[in-house]
Amino acid sequence: MKNIEQGLKAIGMGVCLAFLIPSSLSLFYQLLFAGIVMLSVGIPHGAIDHLIHNPNPTRSGFFRFLLSYLVLIGLYCLLWFLTPIIALIAFLGMSAYHFGQSHFLDQLQVRPWDSLLFISRGAFFLAAILLGDFELTQYILAPLIQLEIGLESRLITVIFLGFFTLLNQAVLKIHFSRIHVLEVVLLGSLLFISPLFVGFVVYFGFWHATPSMLKEYAFLSRFPKYQGWKKFSLQLIPFTLISLLGISGILIYGINFMKEQEVFLLFFILISLISFPHIIYMDRFLKKDAQY
Repeated sequence: MKNIEQGLKAIGMGVCLAFLIPSSLSLFYQLLFAGIVMLSVGIPHGAIDHLIHNPNPTRSGFFRFLLSYLVLIGLYCLLWFLTPIIALIAFLGMSAYHFGQSHFLDQLQVRPWDSLLFISRGAFFLAAILLGDFELTQYILAPLIQLEIGLESRLITVIFLGFFTLLNQAVLKIHFSRIHVLEVVLLGSLLFISPLFVGFVVYFGFWHATPSMLKEYAFLSRFPKYQGWKKFSLQLIPFTLISLLGISGILIYGINFMKEQEVFLLFFILISLISFPHIIYMDRFLKKDAQY
């Protein structure tokens, strides 16, 4: 499974390089590529939270899980409605932790201070993505907040976060390898100079969703009814389709009366809504699995 992960990461970096060719591929193709990755691994990796929570759910247990999931989505939706800036900051913080955690799936320990490492690692890569193609980031977030950050300040921020997260790893004595340094230096640089949608989906799809899905597969393979890729893949379909239909329906409705940048922001918010409960349940799963 490691070969699958490394192969997809190599493809992802190749795609980033392809999109750097001047006048090569338009925003349409960036969005098309992003859609393919989101459909294949992005959304599906969170579609089996009910199974990593309980691989043998009863009907009543499943409905309790579903109710809990929907309540969390509803509460976060309310936060977006009441205080969108706080909701945005909360989502960036949660995403930093969640993304950073996926860099250490094979080294995960249940130590509270490791959270700082996860946040710093995820914050570095998020900063590289969002501050790199900053013009588009500004455009999408303009309905919420006006941001003005010069190139020099953005570079200093990303370099500082890269140095800080590597120092953090050394201080916490979590095994250092060349891969960790190369990811920060090479991948971070590539994401910074890549178009926003390409950089985000390459990182999200191949450095987060794919390793997480492989971890989920390894866990569920302990149970005969989920063993094998075919059985595992079938479990991904129901909630993937529900998420896609829900997000697509809302976006199609929104396109009729929203500006382009507002549609992008709406998509960002919808992704945050389904991510919030996923981050909570995935964190519980990973910490519980690390104890075995």
